[in-house]
Amino acid sequence: MRGILKRSAAGIAMCALTGASAFALQDGPAASNSPLIRTQSGVATYEPGFFTDYAPVTALDMVSRVPGFGLSNGDTSRRGLGDSFGNLLIDGRRPSNKSLSLETVLQRIPVADVERLELIQEALPQYDMRGHSRLVNVILREGAGQSGSWDARIQLSDSGRLGPRIIASYSTPVGPTEMTFGIDTGMSGNRIRLRDSLYDETGTEVFRGRDNDQRHYQEIAPSWSMNWDIDDESRLRLDARANVWTWHRVRYSDVDSVSGTSLTPHRIEHNETENHGSFYSGTLSYQRDLTDQVSTETMFLVTRERYEDGPEAYEEYDPATGFIEAVIVDAEGQIEETAFRQTLSWDPNERHSLEFGGEYALNARETDLALNYNDGTTITPIDLPVASTRVEEARSEIFANHVWQINDRVSLESGLRYEFSEITQTGDAQQTRSFTYPKPSVTLNYRSDDRNRFRLSGLRDVAQLEFGKFASSVDPADNNSTLGNPDYVPQRTWTIEGEWERRFGDEGSFSLQIGYDWVEDLDGWVPITTPNGVFDAPGNIGDGTNLRVTGNMTTPLDSLGLDNAVLDVFLEWYDTNVEDPLTGEDRHWSGYREWELRLDFRQTFPQSQMAWGWDYFWLSDGETFRAQEYQQHDNTDGDLDIYVETTRFFGVTLRAQVDGVFNNGDDRQRVFYDGSRADGIIDAVEYRNISMGRTFQISARSTF
Repeated sequence: MRGILKRSAAGIAMCALTGASAFALQDGPAASNSPLIRTQSGVATYEPGFFTDYAPVTALDMVSRVPGFGLSNGDTSRRGLGDSFGNLLIDGRRPSNKSLSLETVLQRIPVADVERLELIQEALPQYDMRGHSRLVNVILREGAGQSGSWDARIQLSDSGRLGPRIIASYSTPVGPTEMTFGIDTGMSGNRIRLRDSLYDETGTEVFRGRDNDQRHYQEIAPSWSMNWDIDDESRLRLDARANVWTWHRVRYSDVDSVSGTSLTPHRIEHNETENHGSFYSGTLSYQRDLTDQVSTETMFLVTRERYEDGPEAYEEYDPATGFIEAVIVDAEGQIEETAFRQTLSWDPNERHSLEFGGEYALNARETDLALNYNDGTTITPIDLPVASTRVEEARSEIFANHVWQINDRVSLESGLRYEFSEITQTGDAQQTRSFTYPKPSVTLNYRSDDRNRFRLSGLRDVAQLEFGKFASSVDPADNNSTLGNPDYVPQRTWTIEGEWERRFGDEGSFSLQIGYDWVEDLDGWVPITTPNGVFDAPGNIGDGTNLRVTGNMTTPLDSLGLDNAVLDVFLEWYDTNVEDPLTGEDRHWSGYREWELRLDFRQTFPQSQMAWGWDYFWLSDGETFRAQEYQQHDNTDGDLDIYVETTRFFGVTLRAQVDGVFNNGDDRQRVFYDGSRADGIIDAVEYRNISMGRTFQISARSTF
């Protein structure tokens, strides 16, 4: 069954992409004949009527249906502000920052307040692309006043628990200022089923386990935004968001010993924990037009996060005699980020745009992890290296960017960023290191006609140093410990990428990207020897390469007899390579999948005000290479979600949805070695399947 589904899904995607390519190559009108779409000089304009058949409620519904466009928040996981700019504009200005997501911004805009959408398909001087190949500019109608939106949903999990959620916002003008208040609150209660088997070195099954892991999560996340047009030249925006959460887990595991076909109760595992946390973030942005050609922007970001986890006792019981032992885990930490960015923009003429600036960011993460062993009589501390540590990074960057529209068909976007950083680690490990990295980039865009665009780019990128890799962590339930590595350095990547995009019809789009990455100091797992044994730690394993091919397609299905139906296809292939530092043999990168597939289908019935659709996500097998362990991951038949919705009643969009239709879970194989993985002496093999089951959801949303 699984093999059939996998081959069918891959076959559908390949046929769809191949068909789209063939169709795209056919001759057709250079521009749309629809009065709802206008194309001129690399910008396609979509009138609200274009989206009517999709029954949109908010601007997010409209943006998600723009052919060939995918909303991106930028890389908000990186520290600072330089990489956190998304591919969305509101009235020509970026609303995005690290305090609010683009989805949140768009959900707050009712459809009635949208005058039109512009799809910017190439780097143009009048738009700040920030490295994105495409932007959507949402133009709001003048005189938009008080408005609000709400989204209420309730989810039924596999365990039978109900999880309600409410998302609401309200915007109102106060003189020259627009205030927006939002709330996102809810709870969920998912149950995770885990089934595993352990085999010895001869391939004989020795243990079989059954886990039931019940989880309960609740949160409340208020937000507030202020937009103030101080005068014709100055604007001030303030975004603030908070999040307070509680996560509770109760886990029971029955482990049987296996002898032939007989099962004998061997042990019972139990653990229970609560995780509490809070998050606060605020971003202040001030823009001023100094002249018609020169403007400045000042941004300031403050983020604080705290969490407490445990104490959590991982207890083992003998079915006959009772308590055996327990490992007690207690962890807490805090994360801090403060960033300041100053930008000067200059548009000397209609063909050139320049940007200069600098950024300074101060970041820190403090982690405290305590392990104790309870033998039923005494509680003894367990020594774990780099368990309590604080990592601080002071990072500054200067940058310059230039967009040059060479002629009506060719544009060039270039930039140079130079980064300086100092990382200081204190606590169980003490060390100070400094780094400097130049990061050049260049992108050439060529539009042969209104249907075909080509893009060639090259850049150097420096990966984000993940503070969590500097501190140790444990997962007793999975028998897994990871050591913190103070010597970890960021990987650096040189990338060259080419893309061809072709538009067909009013709603069709096809793009093909081919990229190649050369990576220095690739992230991976390295062995670290301590007095307590050999541990895995995140580290750098040498240089690697990655060839990737990505296909995107949006196509209407009217030719197949499916009126008002659209299919989105995303298919990506990776060919990664690195020399294994233990075996000396070439292999794939840890954690990367060779294939990724996403399908999104939707069909609307305007006369009956109904719609239905489904989305499907699948990954091929993945591998993880550790010092004394090898893992293989398989998400079996992938994830299929199906929904049906209607707008027939009171202007409210009602939806019923089923997630995880196949409900086959994810498989994992772990091979444990006696000594180094390079020696190839197998000690044991574990097979595991983990599943959250199907979930059912009913939702209602509207605007006011």
